[in-house]
Amino acid sequence: MVTIAIVDDEAADAAQTTELVDRYYERDSSRYAITRYADGESFLNQYSAQFDVIFLDVDMPGMDGMEVATRLRELDAHVVLVFTTKVVRYAATGYDVDAIGYLLKPLKYFPFALKMRKIEELVAQRRNVTVTLSIEGETHFLSSHDIQYVEVMRHEVTYHTADGAWKVWSSLKEATESLAEANFAPCNRYCLVNLEWVKAVVGDEVIVGGNRLPISRAKKKPLMQALADYYGGRG
Repeated sequence: MVTIAIVDDEAADAAQTTELVDRYYERDSSRYAITRYADGESFLNQYSAQFDVIFLDVDMPGMDGMEVATRLRELDAHVVLVFTTKVVRYAATGYDVDAIGYLLKPLKYFPFALKMRKIEELVAQRRNVTVTLSIEGETHFLSSHDIQYVEVMRHEVTYHTADGAWKVWSSLKEATESLAEANFAPCNRYCLVNLEWVKAVVGDEVIVGGNRLPISRAKKKPLMQALADYYGGRG
């Protein structure tokens, strides 16, 4: 299910965006959920990274869409962001906050549907999984975006991040299952790599977050296919 926020002070404009989403998903409520906010302040105050995509009106009283987007990126660097606007000139500055573009009001279905296809690709790529780790009586929560790779030695699984390594007694099978919705692929029988962190494949090694990891012969072809699918799908 794709979770959508519509942030728009104009009720009629928000209703039109909702109608186009309904049409795109053929009103199949199992595929999407919409929450509407009438202003940026209430949206940010209630925000907890619960959405996949945000349609954000640029021209709103009080905190405008650009300011909302800037503050949003301090809370969530990954959520897909699309501006809706009646003023084309605002579009250029949208890239400063990693928006994927804008939709010009009044919205038309064809460009909206094209944007939705791109959104769905990005949502699939950016979907986050939270891994819960119990370590020495403490519970830690890791975002899949922060995990560079996972390796197992005997029964000890290590989650490598830029901030350090986290070790738990488990199996690579369990780690693979917990990360199934994210963008991970095995490079050998002992290691999973996060495709988001792969910088290069050099010979029989994959470079992940500054580390060179061996690729087994059996895993090279599926790994290269996974990388091709991942990068090929980027909008």
